[in-house]
This record gives sequence, structure tokens and C-alpha cells, in this order.
Amino acid sequence: MQNKIRRPLRTLFYLLLLNTFNNNSVFASEDMFKFSGFATLGAIYNDSNDLGFHTNFKTPARSGFSFAPDSLIGAQANIEFNAQWDAVVQAVYRDKLDDKVLNYLDVAFLRYHLDNSWEIRAGRMNTDIYFLSEYKSVGYAYLWARPPSEFYGKVSSVSQFEGADVLYKRSFGDGFLQIKLGFGESDATVATIGSAFDIHFTNMMMASLTYQQDNWQVRASLLDTKVDEFSASTRTIEEAIALFPPTIWPGGPELRDRLSFVGKKQQFFGLGYQYDNDLWLVQSEVGFIDSEWDLERDTVSGYISVGYQPENITYYATISAVRPTKNNVSDDVGEISPSAPEYAVAIIQSFQPLIRKALDQNLIKQHTFSVGAKWQLSPSLVAKLQVDYSIIANNNFSLWRLYNEPDSGQEVTVSSLNLNWIF
Repeated sequence: MQNKIRRPLRTLFYLLLLNTFNNNSVFASEDMFKFSGFATLGAIYNDSNDLGFHTNFKTPARSGFSFAPDSLIGAQANIEFNAQWDAVVQAVYRDKLDDKVLNYLDVAFLRYHLDNSWEIRAGRMNTDIYFLSEYKSVGYAYLWARPPSEFYGKVSSVSQFEGADVLYKRSFGDGFLQIKLGFGESDATVATIGSAFDIHFTNMMMASLTYQQDNWQVRASLLDTKVDEFSASTRTIEEAIALFPPTIWPGGPELRDRLSFVGKKQQFFGLGYQYDNDLWLVQSEVGFIDSEWDLERDTVSGYISVGYQPENITYYATISAVRPTKNNVSDDVGEISPSAPEYAVAIIQSFQPLIRKALDQNLIKQHTFSVGAKWQLSPSLVAKLQVDYSIIANNNFSLWRLYNEPDSGQEVTVSSLNLNWIF
């Protein structure tokens, strides 16, 4: 299935890249071309043999000792055409499930500054629905070894989008107000407890409001989208539903609607608060996911992090959690007619394990306690040491890759050591 807006957005994206790279030499000679970069060398140790650790749903899972989850290198080009027009291209090489070349381009957009208050962008951009939207890959820029996965893991599938947004900013009272609205679409290859699958989101509408005054900042955000394509097939169940008329399986059509992804709305609501007075750093976010699709569970997630930075070492602790808000996961096959033949009843009920397997991909309930320290080794280099202790409820493992089915809930410790550069 192809969305009507998909082709023009892709065409705009490719034309932007072509225009940017064709003009590099001209802008560099006129001192309009600026280059910067960032990198993380990170090592983790996951002490679980049953559960593989990954930083978000777009990256492969790892067990034991590994450099793959956190290590990356990125480069960014800023091209200023004139006072009104500029372009930004950011490429990041990291371990990921989808290794097509274009998917290493996190950002590639053209921007128009209407005046000091208004900006318009078009191309591939970060989805502005949380604090780290514009710099989640730049480990140097934030406190932890990585963003708390309970909050950031589930929204990783829509962390970038192709489309356009408009930004309005101005002084307001004693602070600074920023409002952003966006529209577009997004593709992602993601994996939870099992194999990877592709998903396409369309009709993405985003809104965020941020207000900053002195040492504190608050923000609210909204994302509204629909699932347009989904590669994980439920064809076996759908074909079975088609075999039995409603007179035998009255609940069949309802089950088909529950499992169907086409046009099912997904919504994310986020709230955040940040305080930084150069000695104490407090940051917290909470997010709500509301889904019309049974294969995506409604959840609430969040974290609170406190850092103390007396000199060049910042000590910090974080508590993060995610849990379902309602039990919208059921392997019930629906109503079966009392007059249905015994063989038909047996066949219909045999689909319960298949339904359960599909639903288990998104069962999620856990909380994590993290402690760590961040050393400022030089103006461009920091080191981070962090230990995460996660408690996962029974069968709620979707933030992890499931190697072996545990008999009960799990407690997992992940230790991390990172070096973060900017250049």
C-alpha cells in the first residue's frame, strides 16, 4: 500500500540531498560551509543469558560484553545560503537493524527563516516530542550513558520523519516560548522480543510547546499518526476467518478488525520538566501511548533523574518505569456458534497460540534504577560510568530480545562505560 503523500515527500528529500552535496565546494569557499562531528565509544556488559539488551527498538540486541549498543560516530554539515536560507545534513553510523545507506542519514532538511520568530523546514527531521529530540545521538550533550529506555525505547520507531514543520519562538513574560507544528510520515525497522519487522506511519501530526525561564524549562508534546504498512503477517489467522462464515464464527470479523493495522490510530502525549542551576540538575518526562490497534499496547512511561555536579564530575541517579494503562491484550478468538461442528470449534480455538504470540511482542512492564558518574575530561571529551538494574514483570519482556523463555520475571544488570567526543 502506498500513501498519496509518500512519493512527493521522498522526491523532496532526494532533491535536497542532491542540491546540498552539489554545492558544497561553492559554500565552503565562501565560508558558508561548517562541519562538526561527534562520537561515542561505549562498552556494556549484560549479565542475563535469557534477555538481549538493546538501546531502542531500532538496534540489534546484545548479551554479555559488547561495544555495539552505544558506540557510534556522526558528522553534521551546516550550509548557510544567505540570511534566510540554510540546510543541515547529519549522518550517524551505528549498529542498527536496517542498514540501508539512506537510513544512516538522521537529518537532511532545508530551512527558511521568515524573520526572528518564524522558521519553516522541509526534508528529514527529528520528531520533536521529547527533550532529547534534536541531539539524542550526541552522548556528550546529556547526562546518562544513554536515554532511559523505558521512556525513549517505545518512541524510537518515530524518532525521525520526512515532511515539514514550522517553528514559532518569542520572548514571553520573563522567559522564552517556542511552539512547533509538523506533518509527515516515517519508516522504521524495529524488533522487540523476536525477529525484526518493517512499519510505515502516515499522517503524522506533531505539536510541541516549550517554555524556558532562568534555570528551568517545561514542555508538552503530542504525536498523532496512523499505521499504513506492517510487515509482520497475520495472514494465517485472516485466511482462517475467511473460511468460516459468521453463522459458525460470529466473533471472526471482530477478531479480524482487532488484528488489522490499516488506518489504526496511534497517539503519544508527553510532558517534561528540567531544572539546572549548574550544581543540581533535575530532569523528568512522562509519556502516554494510546492505541486503537491490539498489537500496540496502551502504556504510560516516565523517568526522573537527579544529578549533582560540584566540579568536573557529575553524580546522578535515575528511576524509570513503563507499564500498561489497560489490558487491551487478549487471545480470545471471539464468539463461536453453539451449533458449530466440533472440528470447526477445534480449528478456531487452535488459533489462540498464534494470537498470543503476536500480542506477546508488545507486552511491557518494568522499572529500572540507574546510578552513574560523568567526568569532564576536557572541553570536548567526557567519560561516563553507569549501572542499570532492571526489574521486569513476568512475560513483559518487549524492551529486550528474548533468547530463552524465562519461567518468571527477571532482574537484569547492565553496566556501561562510555567516552563521548565532540569535534
